[in-house]
Amino acid sequence: MNAYLVEAKRTAIGRAHPDKGLFREARADEMLAALMRGLLDGLPAGKELSFALDDIYIGCVGQHLEQGKNIARLAALLAGLPDTIPGTTINRLCASSLQAFNFAASTIKAGQAELLLAGGVEHMTHVPMQAATDYHQGLLASYEFPFNNMGLTAEKVAQVYGISRTAQDEFAVESHARAVAAQQAGHFIREIIAIPAGDTLAELDQSPRPGTSLADLAALKTLFKADGSVTAGNSSPLNDGASLCLLASDAACERFTLQRRARVIDFAVVGLDPCQMGMGPVPAIRKLLQKNQLSVADIDLFELNEAFASQALACINELELPAQKVNPWGGAIALGHPLGCTGTRLITTLLNGLEISGGRYGIASLCIGHGQGLATLIERL
Repeated sequence: MNAYLVEAKRTAIGRAHPDKGLFREARADEMLAALMRGLLDGLPAGKELSFALDDIYIGCVGQHLEQGKNIARLAALLAGLPDTIPGTTINRLCASSLQAFNFAASTIKAGQAELLLAGGVEHMTHVPMQAATDYHQGLLASYEFPFNNMGLTAEKVAQVYGISRTAQDEFAVESHARAVAAQQAGHFIREIIAIPAGDTLAELDQSPRPGTSLADLAALKTLFKADGSVTAGNSSPLNDGASLCLLASDAACERFTLQRRARVIDFAVVGLDPCQMGMGPVPAIRKLLQKNQLSVADIDLFELNEAFASQALACINELELPAQKVNPWGGAIALGHPLGCTGTRLITTLLNGLEISGGRYGIASLCIGHGQGLATLIERL
């Protein structure tokens, strides 16, 4: 059986800032509920679909405070979906929503469901990344350095793979330039649903900075090592956002007259040294391509999460990816990285990009804290 991607939407991405953040006055559950309602209401059979959903899979990393107690189910209730629609929350750190997407596709392919919502949310203003965590110190001491410090993993990758500070800053400048150009061209309008944020509607990504220059970034101090190369400017920022995809079987597409926009072909997940976690996309993409007897040349677009410029560049170099095929509308360094939201944000932008460019195959991939990697292959129809 096939699993089809029939709709993919996201919120604008806001900065995680208590005073200037786009979503500082909106809760995570409110954001996700508004996106659920907006996605379904935007489809001709939206009301019928609300009653026909088999389940909702939502990725979220900080599963406490307003994101706790199964936000998938709570947001569905807040959105006014029928009580009969269940929901479950998934955590694979930065790849949580992509894992939710893959679980949904697998469930449909197995014949266990016909219509599923899959996505993710993260409100890093209200639920800080390190809140309510308690790592076992013996585990952290078992490696070269405490691998829960993502900045140190980025420094390690820069050191091992020879990624210079200048190369990282140049990559960051290009990420911002591409994102700003995509905004100005109106590309993101196709994928963003404007939702309430205090007294206004949030409809434009907040983090891309027009005019970002190499000189600006070169002036920034390193964050994690005095003699290092990783700065706030060549790393993804802290953000708030939500993303959501609707997946369907052949039968559901026929029943509700849904457009099969893409077919979910396959995915691959791997583990690796936590101290070089940023390299996760390399073995994940290689495994995925090998499983499906494809090569890099067969893939039209890659949406590769830019957790840090050092790891993104190292992955691109190791996989020998053509630069023009990777994040053509900018990546997380410019757009932001609201942890649990990012996986299906990548899928949403990937689908949008394939439709505008006319490409066939696309891969979304992320590195994952604690040493994992995930990659998903879709085919535009």
